[in-house]
Amino acid sequence: MLSRALYIAFIAIFSIPALAEAQEATPVIKIEINTGQVITKIPEDFVGFGYETSAAAQPEFFSAKNARMIRLYGNLGRQGLIRIGGNVSDHTKFVANGTAAAKTEREVTIINQTSLTELGEFARATGWKVMWGLNLGTGSKEEAVEEALAVDAALGGQLQSFEIGNEVDLMRKYTRDFDAYHADYLAYKSAIRARLPKAAFSGPDSASSLPFVEKFVVAESADMKLATHHYYRSGARNPNATIGYLLAKDEAFDARLSALQKLAADHHLDYRINEVNSFSGGGKDGVSNTFASALWCLDYMFNLAAHGCSGINIETDINQLGFISHYSPIVHDVNGICSARPEYYGMLAFAMAGHGQLVKTSIDKTSTGLDIYATKQNDGSIYLIAINKNDMNVTIELASPVGARNAEVHRLTGPSLDAREGVTFASSTVAEDGSWQAGKPEGAKVMEGHLTFNLPRATAAVVRIVP
Repeated sequence: MLSRALYIAFIAIFSIPALAEAQEATPVIKIEINTGQVITKIPEDFVGFGYETSAAAQPEFFSAKNARMIRLYGNLGRQGLIRIGGNVSDHTKFVANGTAAAKTEREVTIINQTSLTELGEFARATGWKVMWGLNLGTGSKEEAVEEALAVDAALGGQLQSFEIGNEVDLMRKYTRDFDAYHADYLAYKSAIRARLPKAAFSGPDSASSLPFVEKFVVAESADMKLATHHYYRSGARNPNATIGYLLAKDEAFDARLSALQKLAADHHLDYRINEVNSFSGGGKDGVSNTFASALWCLDYMFNLAAHGCSGINIETDINQLGFISHYSPIVHDVNGICSARPEYYGMLAFAMAGHGQLVKTSIDKTSTGLDIYATKQNDGSIYLIAINKNDMNVTIELASPVGARNAEVHRLTGPSLDAREGVTFASSTVAEDGSWQAGKPEGAKVMEGHLTFNLPRATAAVVRIVP
Protein backbone atom coordinates (compact mmCIF):
# COMPACT_ATOMS: atom_id res chain seq x y z
CA MET A 1 0.00 0.00 0.00
CA LEU A 2 1.40 3.43 -0.96
CA SER A 3 2.29 5.83 1.82
CA ARG A 4 0.59 9.25 1.75
CA ALA A 5 3.86 10.90 0.61
CA LEU A 6 4.38 8.40 -2.21
CA TYR A 7 0.72 8.71 -3.21
CA ILE A 8 1.05 12.51 -3.51
CA ALA A 9 4.25 12.09 -5.52
CA PHE A 10 2.49 9.57 -7.79
CA ILE A 11 -0.33 12.00 -8.46
CA ALA A 12 2.12 14.84 -9.09
CA ILE A 13 4.14 12.84 -11.59
CA PHE A 14 1.26 11.42 -13.61
CA SER A 15 -1.71 13.78 -13.27
CA ILE A 16 0.03 17.09 -13.95
CA PRO A 17 1.37 16.08 -17.39
CA ALA A 18 -2.00 14.53 -18.16
CA LEU A 19 -3.71 17.79 -17.22
CA ALA A 20 -1.28 19.78 -19.33
CA GLU A 21 -1.84 17.43 -22.25
CA ALA A 22 -5.63 17.82 -21.89
CA GLN A 23 -5.27 21.60 -21.86
CA GLU A 24 -3.05 21.55 -24.94
CA ALA A 25 -5.56 19.32 -26.71
CA THR A 26 -8.33 21.91 -26.36
CA PRO A 27 -8.55 23.48 -29.82
CA VAL A 28 -8.58 27.24 -30.21
CA ILE A 29 -11.14 28.39 -32.76
CA LYS A 30 -10.52 31.85 -34.19
CA ILE A 31 -13.61 33.83 -35.18
CA GLU A 32 -14.06 37.12 -36.98
CA ILE A 33 -17.23 39.19 -37.34
CA ASN A 34 -17.73 41.40 -40.36
CA THR A 35 -20.35 43.91 -39.20
CA GLY A 36 -20.30 45.60 -42.60
CA GLN A 37 -21.52 42.51 -44.39
CA VAL A 38 -25.21 42.15 -43.56
CA ILE A 39 -26.85 38.82 -44.40
CA THR A 40 -30.40 39.80 -43.50
CA LYS A 41 -32.52 41.72 -41.04
CA ILE A 42 -34.28 39.44 -38.56
CA PRO A 43 -38.00 40.34 -38.28
CA GLU A 44 -39.27 41.14 -34.80
CA ASP A 45 -42.00 38.52 -35.18
CA PHE A 46 -39.55 35.78 -36.21
CA VAL A 47 -40.39 33.59 -33.20
CA GLY A 48 -43.62 31.64 -33.29
CA PHE A 49 -45.49 28.59 -32.08
CA GLY A 50 -47.63 26.17 -34.05
CA TYR A 51 -50.68 24.30 -32.76
CA GLU A 52 -53.20 21.81 -33.99
CA THR A 53 -56.65 23.41 -34.13
CA SER A 54 -57.69 21.08 -31.30
CA ALA A 55 -55.54 23.18 -28.95
CA ALA A 56 -57.91 26.10 -29.49
CA ALA A 57 -60.87 23.90 -28.51
CA GLN A 58 -59.50 23.40 -25.00
CA PRO A 59 -61.37 25.66 -22.55
CA GLU A 60 -59.39 28.60 -21.16
CA PHE A 61 -56.18 27.38 -22.79
CA PHE A 62 -55.78 30.32 -25.16
CA SER A 63 -57.20 32.82 -22.73
CA ALA A 64 -56.30 36.09 -21.07
CA LYS A 65 -56.71 34.12 -17.83
CA ASN A 66 -53.80 31.84 -18.71
CA ALA A 67 -51.22 34.03 -17.01
CA ARG A 68 -48.45 31.41 -17.04
CA MET A 69 -48.59 30.93 -20.80
CA ILE A 70 -48.80 34.67 -21.40
CA ARG A 71 -45.57 35.05 -19.40
CA LEU A 72 -43.93 32.20 -21.34
CA TYR A 73 -44.78 34.03 -24.56
CA GLY A 74 -43.66 37.35 -23.11
CA ASN A 75 -40.20 35.97 -22.31
CA LEU A 76 -39.75 35.50 -26.06
CA GLY A 77 -40.92 38.96 -27.09
CA ARG A 78 -43.91 41.21 -27.57
CA GLN A 79 -44.23 40.23 -31.22
CA GLY A 80 -44.62 36.77 -32.65
CA LEU A 81 -46.91 34.55 -34.70
CA ILE A 82 -49.24 31.81 -33.50
CA ARG A 83 -50.17 29.33 -36.19
CA ILE A 84 -53.40 27.38 -35.63
CA GLY A 85 -53.85 24.53 -38.10
CA GLY A 86 -52.17 21.17 -38.55
CA ASN A 87 -53.85 17.95 -39.61
CA VAL A 88 -56.74 18.60 -37.25
CA SER A 89 -57.68 21.78 -39.14
CA ASP A 90 -58.90 19.58 -42.00
CA HIS A 91 -61.18 17.75 -39.56
CA THR A 92 -62.60 20.79 -37.75
CA LYS A 93 -66.00 22.43 -37.80
CA PHE A 94 -66.98 25.83 -36.48
CA VAL A 95 -70.29 25.67 -34.58
CA ALA A 96 -70.90 29.08 -33.03
CA ASN A 97 -73.12 27.86 -30.16
CA GLY A 98 -71.89 24.27 -30.09
CA THR A 99 -69.87 22.51 -27.42
CA ALA A 100 -66.15 22.84 -28.02
CA ALA A 101 -64.42 19.48 -28.41
CA ALA A 102 -60.70 18.77 -28.90
CA LYS A 103 -60.38 15.57 -30.94
CA THR A 104 -57.78 13.69 -32.95
CA GLU A 105 -57.48 13.78 -36.73
CA ARG A 106 -59.67 10.66 -36.86
CA GLU A 107 -62.64 12.54 -35.41
CA VAL A 108 -64.17 16.01 -35.67
CA THR A 109 -62.91 18.89 -33.55
CA ILE A 110 -65.50 21.53 -32.71
CA ILE A 111 -64.53 25.20 -32.39
CA ASN A 112 -67.20 27.53 -31.04
CA GLN A 113 -67.53 31.25 -30.57
CA THR A 114 -66.09 31.10 -27.05
CA SER A 115 -62.99 29.32 -28.39
CA LEU A 116 -62.35 32.16 -30.81
CA THR A 117 -63.15 34.90 -28.30
CA GLU A 118 -60.65 33.44 -25.83
CA LEU A 119 -58.01 33.13 -28.56
CA GLY A 120 -58.52 36.78 -29.50
CA GLU A 121 -58.13 37.88 -25.89
CA PHE A 122 -54.98 35.77 -25.53
CA ALA A 123 -53.47 37.20 -28.73
CA ARG A 124 -54.11 40.75 -27.56
CA ALA A 125 -52.65 39.99 -24.12
CA THR A 126 -49.42 38.67 -25.69
CA GLY A 127 -49.25 41.10 -28.61
CA TRP A 128 -48.78 38.14 -30.98
CA LYS A 129 -50.73 37.66 -34.21
CA VAL A 130 -52.48 34.54 -35.48
CA MET A 131 -52.35 32.57 -38.72
CA TRP A 132 -55.51 30.46 -38.97
CA GLY A 133 -55.93 27.30 -41.06
CA LEU A 134 -59.29 26.56 -42.68
CA ASN A 135 -60.74 23.12 -43.45
CA LEU A 136 -60.07 22.11 -47.05
CA GLY A 137 -59.88 18.37 -46.40
CA THR A 138 -63.38 17.55 -45.19
CA GLY A 139 -65.18 20.91 -45.20
CA SER A 140 -66.87 23.11 -47.76
CA LYS A 141 -66.20 26.63 -48.94
CA GLU A 142 -69.50 27.74 -47.38
CA GLU A 143 -68.37 26.43 -43.99
CA ALA A 144 -64.98 28.07 -44.51
CA VAL A 145 -66.66 31.44 -45.11
CA GLU A 146 -68.64 31.14 -41.88
CA GLU A 147 -65.52 30.18 -39.94
CA ALA A 148 -63.41 32.92 -41.52
CA LEU A 149 -65.99 35.56 -40.61
CA ALA A 150 -66.03 34.38 -36.98
CA VAL A 151 -62.22 34.25 -36.76
CA ASP A 152 -61.91 37.72 -38.27
CA ALA A 153 -64.48 39.17 -35.87
CA ALA A 154 -62.83 37.58 -32.82
CA LEU A 155 -59.22 38.37 -33.69
CA GLY A 156 -59.54 41.72 -35.41
CA GLY A 157 -56.11 43.27 -35.85
CA GLN A 158 -54.42 40.17 -34.39
CA LEU A 159 -55.34 38.10 -37.45
CA GLN A 160 -52.25 37.78 -39.66
CA SER A 161 -53.64 35.60 -42.47
CA PHE A 162 -55.68 32.54 -43.38
CA GLU A 163 -54.39 29.30 -44.83
CA ILE A 164 -56.63 26.97 -46.83
CA GLY A 165 -55.79 23.35 -46.09
CA ASN A 166 -52.87 21.74 -44.27
CA GLU A 167 -50.05 19.86 -46.03
CA VAL A 168 -52.04 19.85 -49.24
CA ASP A 169 -49.26 18.03 -51.08
CA LEU A 170 -50.03 14.94 -48.95
CA MET A 171 -53.80 15.03 -49.45
CA ARG A 172 -54.88 12.04 -51.52
CA LYS A 173 -57.05 14.14 -53.82
CA TYR A 174 -54.20 16.55 -54.60
CA THR A 175 -51.07 14.37 -54.57
CA ARG A 176 -49.02 15.28 -57.65
CA ASP A 177 -51.94 17.40 -58.85
CA PHE A 178 -51.25 21.03 -58.00
CA ASP A 179 -53.82 22.29 -60.49
CA ALA A 180 -56.67 20.47 -58.73
CA TYR A 181 -55.59 21.93 -55.40
CA HIS A 182 -55.16 25.41 -56.80
CA ALA A 183 -58.63 25.36 -58.37
CA ASP A 184 -60.19 24.53 -54.99
CA TYR A 185 -57.99 27.11 -53.26
CA LEU A 186 -59.22 29.82 -55.64
CA ALA A 187 -62.83 28.82 -55.07
CA TYR A 188 -62.40 29.09 -51.29
CA LYS A 189 -60.51 32.36 -51.53
CA SER A 190 -63.10 33.90 -53.84
CA ALA A 191 -65.97 32.92 -51.53
CA ILE A 192 -64.19 34.34 -48.47
CA ARG A 193 -63.19 37.55 -50.24
CA ALA A 194 -66.80 38.11 -51.24
CA ARG A 195 -67.55 38.57 -47.52
CA LEU A 196 -64.11 39.71 -46.29
CA PRO A 197 -62.61 41.80 -49.10
CA LYS A 198 -59.41 42.53 -47.15
CA ALA A 199 -58.74 38.95 -46.03
CA ALA A 200 -55.06 37.98 -46.32
CA PHE A 201 -53.88 34.50 -47.29
CA SER A 202 -50.69 32.45 -46.92
CA GLY A 203 -49.77 29.06 -48.32
CA PRO A 204 -49.57 26.44 -49.63
CA ASP A 205 -48.64 24.88 -46.26
CA SER A 206 -46.62 22.19 -48.00
CA ALA A 207 -45.26 19.26 -46.01
CA SER A 208 -42.40 18.31 -48.30
CA SER A 209 -43.14 19.19 -51.92
CA LEU A 210 -41.00 22.09 -53.11
CA PRO A 211 -42.76 22.06 -56.52
CA PHE A 212 -46.07 22.76 -54.76
CA VAL A 213 -44.53 25.83 -53.13
CA GLU A 214 -42.91 26.98 -56.36
CA LYS A 215 -46.11 26.67 -58.39
CA PHE A 216 -48.16 28.33 -55.68
CA VAL A 217 -45.78 31.28 -55.42
CA VAL A 218 -45.73 31.74 -59.19
CA ALA A 219 -49.54 31.76 -59.25
CA GLU A 220 -50.28 33.69 -56.04
CA SER A 221 -47.28 35.89 -55.16
CA ALA A 222 -49.14 39.09 -56.00
CA ASP A 223 -51.97 38.17 -53.60
CA MET A 224 -50.46 36.42 -50.58
CA LYS A 225 -48.92 37.25 -47.23
CA LEU A 226 -46.33 34.48 -46.86
CA ALA A 227 -45.14 31.38 -48.63
CA THR A 228 -45.19 28.52 -46.11
CA HIS A 229 -43.44 25.18 -45.80
CA HIS A 230 -42.94 22.53 -43.08
CA TYR A 231 -39.95 20.67 -41.67
CA TYR A 232 -39.22 17.70 -39.42
CA ARG A 233 -35.81 16.02 -39.26
CA SER A 234 -37.56 12.68 -39.85
CA GLY A 235 -40.36 10.58 -38.38
CA ALA A 236 -40.25 9.58 -34.71
CA ARG A 237 -40.30 5.87 -35.63
CA ASN A 238 -37.23 6.20 -37.83
CA PRO A 239 -34.34 4.20 -36.30
CA ASN A 240 -32.19 7.25 -37.08
CA ALA A 241 -34.26 9.42 -34.72
CA THR A 242 -31.37 9.83 -32.30
CA ILE A 243 -29.67 12.77 -30.61
CA GLY A 244 -26.71 12.47 -32.96
CA TYR A 245 -28.95 12.51 -36.03
CA LEU A 246 -30.91 15.50 -34.72
CA LEU A 247 -27.77 17.54 -34.09
CA ALA A 248 -26.11 16.66 -37.40
CA LYS A 249 -26.36 19.19 -40.22
CA ASP A 250 -29.24 18.50 -42.61
CA GLU A 251 -27.57 19.49 -45.87
CA ALA A 252 -30.53 18.39 -48.00
CA PHE A 253 -32.86 20.77 -46.22
CA ASP A 254 -30.28 23.55 -46.32
CA ALA A 255 -30.38 23.19 -50.10
CA ARG A 256 -34.16 23.44 -49.96
CA LEU A 257 -33.91 26.59 -47.84
CA SER A 258 -31.60 28.12 -50.43
CA ALA A 259 -34.17 27.32 -53.13
CA LEU A 260 -36.96 28.86 -51.04
CA GLN A 261 -34.84 31.94 -50.39
CA LYS A 262 -34.26 32.47 -54.10
CA LEU A 263 -37.91 31.77 -54.94
CA ALA A 264 -39.12 34.32 -52.39
CA ALA A 265 -36.59 36.95 -53.47
CA ASP A 266 -37.46 36.50 -57.15
CA HIS A 267 -41.13 37.18 -56.35
CA HIS A 268 -40.55 39.90 -53.70
CA LEU A 269 -42.16 37.73 -51.06
CA ASP A 270 -41.36 36.46 -47.57
CA TYR A 271 -41.39 32.78 -46.66
CA ARG A 272 -41.84 31.07 -43.31
CA ILE A 273 -41.32 27.56 -41.97
CA ASN A 274 -44.65 27.56 -40.20
CA GLU A 275 -44.64 24.00 -38.83
CA VAL A 276 -41.41 22.53 -37.54
CA ASN A 277 -39.92 20.43 -34.81
CA SER A 278 -37.50 17.58 -34.29
CA PHE A 279 -39.35 14.40 -35.33
CA SER A 280 -42.90 14.13 -36.66
CA GLY A 281 -45.48 11.90 -35.03
CA GLY A 282 -45.16 13.54 -31.64
CA GLY A 283 -41.38 13.50 -31.38
CA LYS A 284 -39.02 10.87 -29.96
CA ASP A 285 -39.08 10.34 -26.21
CA GLY A 286 -35.54 10.63 -24.85
CA VAL A 287 -34.47 12.82 -27.76
CA SER A 288 -37.09 15.49 -28.51
CA ASN A 289 -37.60 16.32 -24.83
CA THR A 290 -33.92 16.56 -23.85
CA PHE A 291 -31.29 19.27 -23.66
CA ALA A 292 -30.14 18.26 -27.15
CA SER A 293 -33.37 19.74 -28.49
CA ALA A 294 -32.44 23.14 -27.02
CA LEU A 295 -29.13 23.19 -28.91
CA TRP A 296 -30.85 21.98 -32.09
CA CYS A 297 -33.59 24.60 -31.77
CA LEU A 298 -31.18 27.51 -31.26
CA ASP A 299 -29.05 26.46 -34.21
CA TYR A 300 -32.04 25.78 -36.45
CA MET A 301 -33.58 29.19 -35.82
CA PHE A 302 -30.39 31.04 -36.70
CA ASN A 303 -29.85 28.78 -39.71
CA LEU A 304 -33.30 29.75 -40.97
CA ALA A 305 -32.49 33.43 -40.52
CA ALA A 306 -29.22 32.91 -42.41
CA HIS A 307 -31.29 31.57 -45.32
CA GLY A 308 -33.48 34.67 -45.41
CA CYS A 309 -36.46 33.02 -43.73
CA SER A 310 -38.88 35.44 -42.09
CA GLY A 311 -39.82 33.22 -39.17
CA ILE A 312 -40.59 29.89 -37.57
CA ASN A 313 -43.56 28.24 -35.91
CA ILE A 314 -42.31 25.59 -33.50
CA GLU A 315 -44.96 22.92 -33.10
CA THR A 316 -46.13 22.41 -29.53
CA ASP A 317 -48.84 21.06 -27.24
CA ILE A 318 -51.50 18.50 -28.19
CA ASN A 319 -50.85 16.80 -31.54
CA GLN A 320 -53.06 15.27 -34.21
CA LEU A 321 -52.97 11.94 -32.33
CA GLY A 322 -54.37 13.49 -29.17
CA PHE A 323 -51.38 13.58 -26.81
CA ILE A 324 -48.90 16.32 -25.90
CA SER A 325 -45.89 15.81 -28.13
CA HIS A 326 -42.50 14.93 -26.68
CA TYR A 327 -41.05 17.82 -28.69
CA SER A 328 -43.27 20.49 -27.12
CA PRO A 329 -41.30 23.45 -25.75
CA ILE A 330 -44.35 24.33 -23.62
CA VAL A 331 -46.52 21.66 -21.97
CA HIS A 332 -49.50 21.76 -19.67
CA ASP A 333 -50.73 19.32 -17.07
CA VAL A 334 -54.27 18.00 -16.51
CA ASN A 335 -55.15 21.23 -14.73
CA GLY A 336 -53.97 23.33 -17.66
CA ILE A 337 -50.89 24.63 -15.83
CA CYS A 338 -48.09 25.39 -18.27
CA SER A 339 -44.39 24.73 -17.89
CA ALA A 340 -41.28 24.84 -20.08
CA ARG A 341 -39.29 21.91 -21.46
CA PRO A 342 -35.63 22.01 -22.60
CA GLU A 343 -36.40 23.18 -26.15
CA TYR A 344 -37.93 26.36 -24.76
CA TYR A 345 -34.50 27.38 -23.44
CA GLY A 346 -33.12 27.34 -26.97
CA MET A 347 -35.91 29.75 -27.88
CA LEU A 348 -34.96 31.97 -24.94
CA ALA A 349 -31.38 32.14 -26.21
CA PHE A 350 -32.59 33.12 -29.66
CA ALA A 351 -34.92 35.73 -28.17
CA MET A 352 -31.96 37.45 -26.51
CA ALA A 353 -29.78 37.69 -29.62
CA GLY A 354 -32.11 37.14 -32.60
CA HIS A 355 -32.79 40.79 -33.38
CA GLY A 356 -31.36 43.44 -35.62
CA GLN A 357 -29.07 42.50 -38.49
CA LEU A 358 -27.57 39.07 -38.96
CA VAL A 359 -23.99 39.70 -40.08
CA LYS A 360 -21.22 37.66 -41.65
CA THR A 361 -18.86 35.58 -39.54
CA SER A 362 -15.78 33.60 -40.49
CA ILE A 363 -14.03 30.75 -38.75
CA ASP A 364 -10.46 29.57 -39.19
CA LYS A 365 -11.18 25.87 -38.78
CA THR A 366 -13.84 23.64 -40.25
CA SER A 367 -15.82 22.02 -37.47
CA THR A 368 -18.96 20.07 -38.25
CA GLY A 369 -20.30 20.46 -34.74
CA LEU A 370 -19.58 24.14 -34.12
CA ASP A 371 -21.96 26.78 -35.43
CA ILE A 372 -21.31 30.51 -35.17
CA TYR A 373 -23.68 33.43 -35.83
CA ALA A 374 -23.61 37.14 -35.03
CA THR A 375 -26.12 39.97 -34.91
CA LYS A 376 -25.65 43.73 -34.85
CA GLN A 377 -28.04 45.83 -32.78
CA ASN A 378 -29.22 49.42 -33.21
CA ASP A 379 -27.32 50.52 -30.09
CA GLY A 380 -24.04 49.36 -31.60
CA SER A 381 -23.72 46.23 -29.49
CA ILE A 382 -23.01 42.89 -31.13
CA TYR A 383 -24.13 39.41 -30.18
CA LEU A 384 -22.00 36.38 -30.96
CA ILE A 385 -23.87 33.07 -30.80
CA ALA A 386 -21.64 30.00 -30.47
CA ILE A 387 -23.14 26.49 -30.42
CA ASN A 388 -20.82 23.59 -29.62
CA LYS A 389 -22.44 20.26 -30.50
CA ASN A 390 -19.08 18.47 -30.42
CA ASP A 391 -17.94 16.02 -27.76
CA MET A 392 -14.97 18.23 -26.92
CA ASN A 393 -14.32 21.54 -25.23
CA VAL A 394 -13.12 24.42 -27.38
CA THR A 395 -11.72 27.88 -26.79
CA ILE A 396 -13.18 30.70 -28.84
CA GLU A 397 -10.85 33.55 -29.73
CA LEU A 398 -12.73 36.43 -31.29
CA ALA A 399 -11.06 39.26 -33.13
CA SER A 400 -13.24 41.88 -31.51
CA PRO A 401 -14.82 44.68 -33.50
CA VAL A 402 -13.17 48.09 -33.37
CA GLY A 403 -14.17 50.01 -30.26
CA ALA A 404 -15.30 46.98 -28.25
CA ARG A 405 -14.26 47.15 -24.60
CA ASN A 406 -15.86 44.24 -22.77
CA ALA A 407 -18.38 41.46 -23.14
CA GLU A 408 -21.05 39.56 -21.25
CA VAL A 409 -21.35 35.80 -21.61
CA HIS A 410 -24.71 34.03 -21.19
CA ARG A 411 -24.63 30.24 -21.41
CA LEU A 412 -27.13 27.61 -22.50
CA THR A 413 -26.32 24.51 -20.46
CA GLY A 414 -27.69 21.16 -19.30
CA PRO A 415 -26.35 18.28 -17.21
CA SER A 416 -25.98 16.18 -20.38
CA LEU A 417 -27.36 16.02 -23.91
CA ASP A 418 -30.02 13.54 -22.83
CA ALA A 419 -31.00 15.47 -19.69
CA ARG A 420 -34.68 16.31 -19.34
CA GLU A 421 -34.24 18.52 -16.28
CA GLY A 422 -31.68 21.00 -15.05
CA VAL A 423 -31.45 23.05 -18.24
CA THR A 424 -30.61 26.74 -17.82
CA PHE A 425 -30.05 29.77 -19.96
CA ALA A 426 -28.17 32.77 -18.63
CA SER A 427 -27.81 30.96 -15.28
CA SER A 428 -31.56 31.01 -14.84
CA THR A 429 -34.54 28.67 -15.06
CA VAL A 430 -38.16 29.42 -15.86
CA ALA A 431 -40.13 30.02 -12.66
CA GLU A 432 -43.31 28.14 -11.78
CA ASP A 433 -45.40 31.17 -12.74
CA GLY A 434 -43.87 31.18 -16.25
CA SER A 435 -41.60 34.17 -15.68
CA TRP A 436 -37.91 34.19 -16.53
CA GLN A 437 -35.12 36.68 -16.02
CA ALA A 438 -31.49 36.41 -17.08
CA GLY A 439 -29.02 35.95 -14.25
CA LYS A 440 -25.81 37.87 -13.80
CA PRO A 441 -23.62 37.28 -16.86
CA GLU A 442 -20.00 36.24 -16.85
CA GLY A 443 -17.72 39.15 -17.47
CA ALA A 444 -15.19 38.98 -20.27
CA LYS A 445 -12.47 41.48 -21.13
CA VAL A 446 -11.26 42.49 -24.53
CA MET A 447 -7.48 42.29 -24.44
CA GLU A 448 -5.31 43.54 -27.31
CA GLY A 449 -8.20 43.37 -29.72
CA HIS A 450 -9.20 39.82 -28.84
CA LEU A 451 -11.96 38.30 -26.75
CA THR A 452 -11.33 34.77 -25.51
CA PHE A 453 -13.76 32.48 -23.71
CA ASN A 454 -14.18 28.77 -23.20
CA LEU A 455 -17.07 26.85 -24.76
CA PRO A 456 -17.50 23.43 -23.13
CA ARG A 457 -18.76 20.51 -25.17
CA ALA A 458 -22.52 20.26 -25.72
CA THR A 459 -23.23 23.85 -24.67
CA ALA A 460 -23.93 27.18 -26.32
CA ALA A 461 -23.07 30.76 -25.43
CA VAL A 462 -24.64 34.10 -26.28
CA VAL A 463 -21.99 36.77 -25.93
CA ARG A 464 -22.93 40.45 -25.91
CA ILE A 465 -20.04 42.64 -27.01
CA VAL A 466 -20.38 46.17 -25.72
CA PRO A 467 -18.87 49.19 -27.51
